[in-house]
Amino acid sequence: MIHRISRSRYCDYDYEQWVKYFQENAGRRLQIDFSEEAGLSPEEKQLIFPSMTAFQRGEQSEGTSLQRAAQRFAREQEEPFYPEAVRLFIQEENMHSAYLAQYLAHYGVERRKSIFLDRLFRKFRRGQGIYTEAAVLVTAEMIALSYYTALGKATKSEALKSICRQMLHDELPHIVFQSYTLGHDRTLGKGLKRSLLMSVSSVAVWLAYSNLLRAGGYGLIRFLIENHMHLMESKIIASRYRLRHNSRNTVPAGIRT
Repeated sequence: MIHRISRSRYCDYDYEQWVKYFQENAGRRLQIDFSEEAGLSPEEKQLIFPSMTAFQRGEQSEGTSLQRAAQRFAREQEEPFYPEAVRLFIQEENMHSAYLAQYLAHYGVERRKSIFLDRLFRKFRRGQGIYTEAAVLVTAEMIALSYYTALGKATKSEALKSICRQMLHDELPHIVFQSYTLGHDRTLGKGLKRSLLMSVSSVAVWLAYSNLLRAGGYGLIRFLIENHMHLMESKIIASRYRLRHNSRNTVPAGIRT
């Protein structure tokens, strides 16, 4: 499913509004209901748990490097609300990890401490500055839209479906939030790098979890196209910010003093 992220009401938020959004959303946490859970077959467990344990680990982070980068960004861009917005964003991501962990615990599945793709993503973005941090995070979140859509369709578990709905609800604003930050970047050529990052990341996730993605209706081509369509939406949001910012800071030559 293609989400028209650039049409979201969140696209007009500044960082003060993002702080308020995350604070309010924190009060609307999912209560997972296992009362109607009939149990999973061995085939279902084999299908869903390898990717779930990986995504559970990926959602979990202290965000130390990101928070340091956020402090620098706030000083350079004079955005005092940004560090708090990032702190609340990390808190929400950890809540996502907790949802998945609760589901895994219900079935006695041990959480994984280390996943190769997760280590690679973290190593790539760590210490590279806020724009690399945001670009990698938003790429993972856009892929997550397709993944949680597929996961929800691949299972009959109502508890897991409710988790997937919550993830999709939260990830869409996250993409707008990170895209808005990327709009502050004035460096040319970032668009091509983001496209390359999306292609490589999508193929890597597909190769690792193609059984689950196929079961949820995603062939490789659909998976790539959908992820790149979401990337296009993210670029639109970033470009809009640049245009607004440039228009505010451009003074017509005839009225300069």
